[in-house]
Amino acid sequence: MNFFLLFIAISCILTAGCITPETTPENSPVTAPTTESSPVPTTEPPTPSDTVPEAAQFTRDDVYELFMDIAFGCDNTGVTMFPPSSENHLFFSLEGQVIPADIGFVSLFTREFNRITPIEVFTDEPLNSRGSPIIFYPDDSLDSLEKRFVACQELDPESGKPLYIIYKSVTELPNGESETTTKIYLNAHLAGAEREHYLQKAMLYYLGFPGQTYNYPDSVFYYNTRSTTDFSPIDIEAMKTLYHPGIYEGMSIQEVRWLFFND
Repeated sequence: MNFFLLFIAISCILTAGCITPETTPENSPVTAPTTESSPVPTTEPPTPSDTVPEAAQFTRDDVYELFMDIAFGCDNTGVTMFPPSSENHLFFSLEGQVIPADIGFVSLFTREFNRITPIEVFTDEPLNSRGSPIIFYPDDSLDSLEKRFVACQELDPESGKPLYIIYKSVTELPNGESETTTKIYLNAHLAGAEREHYLQKAMLYYLGFPGQTYNYPDSVFYYNTRSTTDFSPIDIEAMKTLYHPGIYEGMSIQEVRWLFFND
C-alpha cells in the first residue's frame, strides 16, 4: 500500500513539471533588437559667410538708364566720346594751382579706368601739356571769367562760389569760321575728398560722361555728392556701355534709346 502511494506521488511531481509554463527569469531580460538610436550629432547647413559679396542688385535696364543720365549733360545733345586706339590715347593737362596730390590722383584714376573698361584709354603717363585742360583757379580768378563762355557750372551751396566750371570759349578765325575751345576750371580752394571728387568729375567729362543722376545715390555721378570717388558696380557697367558696338560720336538721345530698346 505504501509503495502504491509513493508511486502516485512521484507521478504527480513529474506531470506538474511537464505542464508548468516556462518563464523567463526576471534577472535576465530579453533585449529586443537595437532599434532605438542614440543621439547622433547633426550638422546644420552652413550659413552664408558675411564676407561673401552679394550679387549686384541691378538689371540691364538700370545700367542703360544710368548711362542715359551720365552720357548727356547740360551742354551736349549728342554722345561725346574719345575714340582710343593703340596710336591714340587721352591725356590731361593740369594747370594753375596744382599740388602733388592732384598728379597722384590722376595717375591712380587713369590706371583704374583702363582696368575696368574694355579699351585702353590712357598711357602710363596720362599727363601732357597738350592734353585736355583742367585748371585750378582761386575764387577771384574764377569770378573774372567771361560769363558768356560758361556752359555749365556748380556752385558752393553755402558761399555761392564756383566749384566747377565748363568753359567753352569761342574764337573767330580769319576765314570767318569759329573755333570752340573747352576748358574745365576747378576752385583751387577745394581740398581733400572734395578736391578729388571734382578733379575726377572733370576727367569723366572729357571721357564722355558730362551728366549726373538723380536715381542712384551710391553713384559717383549722383547730383548731391561732393566727396564720392569710388565707382559703384553699376557705375562701372554704365561706363562700359559707352563702348557698346552700337554707340557712336554725336548719337542723339532718341537714337541711343532706340538702340537700347532693340538690344
